[in-house]
Amino acid sequence: MIIIFVFIVLLLIIGIIIFVNYTKLKDIRMCIDTCADNINNTLNHKLEMVNSLLEKLDSDTLNKKFTYDEDSSLYDREDSLFIIGFEINKYAKGHKKKKFLDDIRELNILEESLDGLKDFYNTNLLSYNEIFLKKYFNFIFKLLGFKEYKSFKMRKLEEYEIFKN
Repeated sequence: MIIIFVFIVLLLIIGIIIFVNYTKLKDIRMCIDTCADNINNTLNHKLEMVNSLLEKLDSDTLNKKFTYDEDSSLYDREDSLFIIGFEINKYAKGHKKKKFLDDIRELNILEESLDGLKDFYNTNLLSYNEIFLKKYFNFIFKLLGFKEYKSFKMRKLEEYEIFKN
């Protein structure tokens, strides 16, 4: 009789733990999805700016370096736009094209905004994966429709001196 009681208590405790973690995962996933939408919108805005700048700069070298696939993952699109943004900065500063300085500043501000969004995304992702990847509960969370997310690369701007104004 005591064994059955202990077993029922253990099942209740496990059920409560799963429920608490489930609600946390659900809330964090909602934050991650919202942040991913914001990142996507910012990337679309950045793509428009990059295309506009590429048109104004009229550089075959930059146009050849720019590869962007709308169907690729959010992470690949962000990486591609970061690289071309860096190249645009380098090209414009190397050629002393001061008339594009305002556009480039706006591009850099957008990059900083994107860094903040990625940082927020990665912070929430860390909390999410910490709960999701717990031993024994991972299988249950997968059955409940949760999945593991990938994080964004965080770059040190010291490596990209050109971005500093």
